[in-house]
Amino acid sequence: MELSVGKILLILVIVVLVFGTARLPKIGEDLGKAFRSFKKSLHEGESEPSAKDAGKKPDSDTTR
Repeated sequence: MELSVGKILLILVIVVLVFGTARLPKIGEDLGKAFRSFKKSLHEGESEPSAKDAGKKPDSDTTR
């Protein structure tokens, strides 16, 4: 499904009719906060070791 300029404009008109122009800035702000929170949680998850890895022994045997 390809989004053309006409389809995007139609979607925007419907959004304005449903939510009204007064609520659009608040909706945009809330969406921005949600995306920032989501990206932050993704980056925090990358730096922390997973629960599976915490219980594993190292691959090399260093107790010899």
